[in-house]
Amino acid sequence: MGWLDILTGGFAGRVVDRVADMLPNRRAERQQEHERLMGQQATNTAEVQSSQGGVIGFVRSWRSVVGLLCGVALAWQVIVRPILVALFPSVGWFGYASEEMALIGRILLGMLGLGI
Repeated sequence: MGWLDILTGGFAGRVVDRVADMLPNRRAERQQEHERLMGQQATNTAEVQSSQGGVIGFVRSWRSVVGLLCGVALAWQVIVRPILVALFPSVGWFGYASEEMALIGRILLGMLGLGI
């Protein structure tokens, strides 16, 4: 028993209980709506995965190829080429221009989600 029930002789508790019974139960409604939406989302996801399985596989494969090529180009310009130039200065090692490296960097950062 709360202090309000003690002061009112239990009358306040009965009033609160009656008012609570008259009000709609929004929590249960929200929970049911959430469960319905989650079920719908699972159904939609399954439909997309089944209908576009080939397209998703293609997107994954070309992204990995582009990422691999950008990574190789960056590794050549930043790591391998400077070492080879230092070891064999007489050989004219191929290098990328600054504009090409900027493009490679933008593509690589964009694929990583850090695009500028």
